[in-house]
Amino acid sequence: MGGMLFPLMSTGAINSILFGIYGNHLRQLRRVCHSDYQREQLEYHNMFLAGSVAGFVQSFIACPMELIKVRLQTHCYYNDYIYGQRRTAFGTFKRILKNDGISGLYRGLLPMMCRDVLPYGIYMLVYRQASHYMESSDFVRKHRTPSNAININLLITTFAGAWAGVLSWVCVIPFDVVKTIMQADENHKFRGIMHCVLVNYRAYGWRSIFRGSWMLLARAIPFNAATFLGYEYSLELCHNY
Repeated sequence: MGGMLFPLMSTGAINSILFGIYGNHLRQLRRVCHSDYQREQLEYHNMFLAGSVAGFVQSFIACPMELIKVRLQTHCYYNDYIYGQRRTAFGTFKRILKNDGISGLYRGLLPMMCRDVLPYGIYMLVYRQASHYMESSDFVRKHRTPSNAININLLITTFAGAWAGVLSWVCVIPFDVVKTIMQADENHKFRGIMHCVLVNYRAYGWRSIFRGSWMLLARAIPFNAATFLGYEYSLELCHNY
């Protein structure tokens, strides 16, 4: 359970930043369209672009948080105590700054950007396309009534969010593994992405960069379904307010 409190506190803030940047950038892209027809034709393109921009910006904010989380979760492989004191998020933050400076907080940033920039564009695009597909399906049209409209919307958001999460994660698992290995390395054993990949490939084979794939995909289903449920219903509450 090490390192659980810190991500619990930071995940909501990161998702708020991500969806806030996505929504604002998407509105800006829609605004520059000259007509409703052009806006409709470019909608999916704009969603992908807005999602990628949001992923790019949030990676700079999320990287230090993920670094601290990884160090807390892997501290048992080094020392449970540092200089007689138990590791904490703030203590880990100070130690990284002292040993490596500001740049130390961004260790693993490049693989993280590979994991987040284009995949977040795919993430937003797949969610919207899956939602539109389910909205227009015969099953939804047949079963949607005024009395169960909320349940149908809940079902659509859940499945579309889970599907978007799985598809966006499938292509980036190696980048996430490399990012985590680099961030867990307190001794600066790896010089960069390629060096990290080569060292692990020579030591453990090509499967080493896909470690934890099934757990990541299993996590993606409930996590992203819950993320989009929270996003959609929070947005609806704000609009109603």
